[in-house]
Amino acid sequence: MSRLALIALVAAGALGLAACSSDDQAAAPAETSAEDTGAEDGGAEDSGDTADGESAEAITVTASEMAYDGIPETLPAGTVEITFDNAGDAPHDLVVEELGDEQVIPLVDGGESATGTVTLEPGTYTFYCSVGSHRSMGMEQTVTVE
Repeated sequence: MSRLALIALVAAGALGLAACSSDDQAAAPAETSAEDTGAEDGGAEDSGDTADGESAEAITVTASEMAYDGIPETLPAGTVEITFDNAGDAPHDLVVEELGDEQVIPLVDGGESATGTVTLEPGTYTFYCSVGSHRSMGMEQTVTVE
């Protein structure tokens, strides 16, 4: 391929990308706050659609010494994205008992964060910390999925 043909090909590709990128910017959804979505139920926020078009719920859970904060009493059925912040010193995790003790958030050291997702059908679920005796010391919460 000649040098001139190669330059023309690169220029055409760059023009094509420039045309696409301006449309993507205009179509980007605006960010919404918990107030905009009406999510005032213990940290639950609607995060939009998942890759497969399914609506997803997003919550932020903060773990401290023998307590969780931010796990709502009710959640809508479907995919839930959990941002997990360990504000304590001890390591913690987040497990869902009714899903065969599925570890949604693996062990997170104090001061660290992690994110995980879980898909929940309507029913009642028990979220708990499986580290040592943390569950019996209060790191357990029942959630109703509607």
